Amino acid sequence: MPPERAKRRAASQKLLALLALAACASPLDAAPAGAQSLRPGVAPPDATAPAGSQNGSGAETSGGGDLPGAPGLGESLGKSLETSLDLTPGARRGAGAAPLAPLAANYGRPRPKTRLPKRYPPQRASAPPPFSPQNPLPPLEPYRSSPQARQALRLRPGADAPAGYPPPPTVAAAPTLKTKPKARVEDRPYDPVGFGVGSLRLTPSLEASYGHDDNPNRLSSGVKGSSLLRTDGALTVRSDWDRHEFQADLRLGYSDYFDLQDASRPDGTGTFKARYDVTKDTALDLQGRFSLDTQRPGSPNVASGAQNVTVTNRPIILSYGDSAGVTQKFNHLQLSLRGGYDRTDYEDAHYSDGTSLRLSTTNYTALYGTGRAEYEIGPTVTPFVEATLDKRVHDSDIDVFGYKRDNHGMALRGGARVKVSDLLRAEASGGYAERSYSDSRLPKLRGPTIDAEILYTPTPLTTVTLRGSTTLAETTTTGASGILIRTVSAQVSHDLLRNLTIAGTGSYSFSDYQGSDIKERSYAAGVQLEYKLTRSLSIKGSYSHEHLHSTTQGADYTANVFLIGLKLQH
Repeated sequence: MPPERAKRRAASQKLLALLALAACASPLDAAPAGAQSLRPGVAPPDATAPAGSQNGSGAETSGGGDLPGAPGLGESLGKSLETSLDLTPGARRGAGAAPLAPLAANYGRPRPKTRLPKRYPPQRASAPPPFSPQNPLPPLEPYRSSPQARQALRLRPGADAPAGYPPPPTVAAAPTLKTKPKARVEDRPYDPVGFGVGSLRLTPSLEASYGHDDNPNRLSSGVKGSSLLRTDGALTVRSDWDRHEFQADLRLGYSDYFDLQDASRPDGTGTFKARYDVTKDTALDLQGRFSLDTQRPGSPNVASGAQNVTVTNRPIILSYGDSAGVTQKFNHLQLSLRGGYDRTDYEDAHYSDGTSLRLSTTNYTALYGTGRAEYEIGPTVTPFVEATLDKRVHDSDIDVFGYKRDNHGMALRGGARVKVSDLLRAEASGGYAERSYSDSRLPKLRGPTIDAEILYTPTPLTTVTLRGSTTLAETTTTGASGILIRTVSAQVSHDLLRNLTIAGTGSYSFSDYQGSDIKERSYAAGVQLEYKLTRSLSIKGSYSHEHLHSTTQGADYTANVFLIGLKLQH
């Protein structure tokens, strides 16, 4: 038997023995006269015997019935049991009750004492309990972008909340400490910031470049190069309005050839757009444009037709006009109607033999109207159709070669505007256009038209732009009614550094002089490099190569231009 079990058994036996002795030695307060003794083998005392008399065995007994040889033991055991078990004489047994039964022993294992963890941190007597009136919850604070916060900003201090004002949030947010905001990192730290004039933002720039052109007049023979000074001025205007819009882009340039002053020439372009939103679905818009260019001496439009007679100047072509329109939206359907006015003026050409070609007789005014309808299928695709009617009236009924150049035309095209993602956007259309002339000797100028523009940004540092266009232009060439010009161009721009940009350009053009056998094909390629020192100052360099092949004898040319300069902008 294991030692622990033997010890527990011995202790239980001792406890039972003590309980039995206590039961036998307990005083019988309520026992009747003549009752038998509870202890076996012991005669009951005489009821009439005086206290302290000896029993039959000659042993002195006490009133509590003590054990022999242990005076007062029964009385002490009885009192201890009464105290521990709370047994009063009346509660132990009544009159005539049976003797007390021995108490049952508990043989189970004692339960281990469980110690509860102490409170951490210990609660201080002086600190108030949490969430008490002395220690309330922090005030509720709605998020800045929540409807409650936005509505509270529109309420006047002290004013009651309007009906239907949403209740504050049920989550308590501790007031945050005001910290200084971090400095914003600019995506384009070298771009110009411009200056404000009212609600308009103006960005001017001035560029001066010095270089060399090996064929200033774009001739096929008698080529003479020259150094040049190229000057460009530009202005960009943008509005800062919530509803309406205004924007303008203007540029003027001049090429001054030091060794060949007759080749010096100006050029420039400009556009402006204004939109006025009458309602959410109705808008009025106004557009204006101008272009300034010159004709090269080898162009068929200024050819003298005589040998050894050349053009000594660069005749200027100035075009300008404006248009107005209205746009109405019907849910996903948008309708536009526009009318416009254009004016084109030509400068006379002067020849080396002292004669002149009066190109001013071909000045004309154009009136046109355009209707457009587009339907938004989804956020990525918007198809459209467009129709244009126009009429061109020349200042002189008959030009210098005896042709009546007044004409009217029409153009119809359809396409779609596509936005695949923020990285790829495109607009492409195809159609047909034709022009009819007052002179029966001039055939119709007609043909299919293709126009497209694709803007692709494969990475934040690279931008690819593709463009294609079809133009019906006027001409003074004998027997030709006009020029059908198709042009395709591409440009790839990449930021080598945050302030260093390289760009490559290329273009191809085909010109068909309908009514004659003249065909011209030209292409150009170039590279540009810009290093920005600051927001206001940058260094620029460029190289371009041009080539023209024509069916007209003596009209081909090749030219190379190198330029390097500074650009100032604000």
